[in-house]
Amino acid sequence: MRKLSLLLVLALLVIATGVRAQDKIVISMVVGEWWFAEDSPGAALLQAYQEEHPEIEFDIRGVPFPELDSTQLATMESGQGPDIMIVNSVTVGSFIDRGYLLPMDDLLANNGLDTTMFYPGMYSSALMAGQVWGLPIDTGTRMLYWNKAMFEEAGLEPPTTWEELPAVALEMTDAENGIYGLVATTGERWVALYEHLGMYALANGLDFVNAEATECVLNQGDNVQIIQYWVDLFNSGAMSQDILLTGTGGEREQSFGNNVAAMYLGGHWSADTLEADYGMTFPDDYGVISLEGSDGSTASSTGGWIFTISRDAAHPQETMDFIAWVLGEAENLVQFTNIMPSTEAATLITLEDEFYTPFKDLMAQPNTRHPIPLNPGLPEQAEVVRNVFQSALLGDMTAQEAADSFCEQIEGTLFQ
Repeated sequence: MRKLSLLLVLALLVIATGVRAQDKIVISMVVGEWWFAEDSPGAALLQAYQEEHPEIEFDIRGVPFPELDSTQLATMESGQGPDIMIVNSVTVGSFIDRGYLLPMDDLLANNGLDTTMFYPGMYSSALMAGQVWGLPIDTGTRMLYWNKAMFEEAGLEPPTTWEELPAVALEMTDAENGIYGLVATTGERWVALYEHLGMYALANGLDFVNAEATECVLNQGDNVQIIQYWVDLFNSGAMSQDILLTGTGGEREQSFGNNVAAMYLGGHWSADTLEADYGMTFPDDYGVISLEGSDGSTASSTGGWIFTISRDAAHPQETMDFIAWVLGEAENLVQFTNIMPSTEAATLITLEDEFYTPFKDLMAQPNTRHPIPLNPGLPEQAEVVRNVFQSALLGDMTAQEAADSFCEQIEGTLFQ
């Protein structure tokens, strides 16, 4: 009798253990390999979440950055998409257009996450046709860096508006000695779009495409000035032609740190390079300024990463609940990203040095957003606008012709 009772208890334990194993919910991910690498803040967050939710397990596939877009696309095309993808904001439009993502609206309603906590420009980065297709994780804003020693030697004050910038840049230029007022680069499409063309456009209320991303408008009205402004600035002689045409980004800090360029446009992360490579620190060696546009407003380009749920998700609501836990708790979000988080609450407790304050202030500005709204052809459009921009700089096209060419070439890449 005792032996039978013992066997019965063991059998019940086996059955109970089996039920618990079957009740486990596995949330799968295809993400950049850095997000949840061993000993990373992301890995610690997963462990903390599992302690609160022992029924949850995570199956994570980490992918190197150069292979991320193609890997995520391949999983979607095979119909074996994961629950979660952390998608580059410039790529998310193509995934939406292909029908690879799950709208989050009902899942958000069930979870109760207050989406007003996100900065408006960030939240709009994954909205389309009135539906939420993703939630933003982080971003960065850009400002004008100015070299204090060079300006002091020249006896000049830095510009405060886009209108003032060309004249000040020209005054700071001594081309015979290889010194220029402004260093800019167009050799890489995203730097050309986000740091240069986009910054001017957003601050001055100009557009590449309409808000719905259904029509190209760069060649209409004042929007052509997005290209014309930089052509005029280049023709004034205030920028190095070689760096402008071939530089991919790093030349900005290099020229600035070596005191051969008085100004450049860059993100807050640029400060780390200036200190590590050139011993320059804020506010002793340089300042940062948000240039005002024609109506006195300021704005910045943004980029960043976005949480999405694939159409193939096996556990969409549990996935949404995890995403909301990461984004909705300011401490969790700050732990998850080392750049500017997407919510004001998280921003208040990170990047606390006074240097970051103006970058944070820019996030709340109405026009701070992606220079080109979310749409399926954004990567292609960035390359096209870089190419026509360079043609205009070289004098092979007028600004109007470059804008016309851009609109002609991207026809069919926008939302239909």
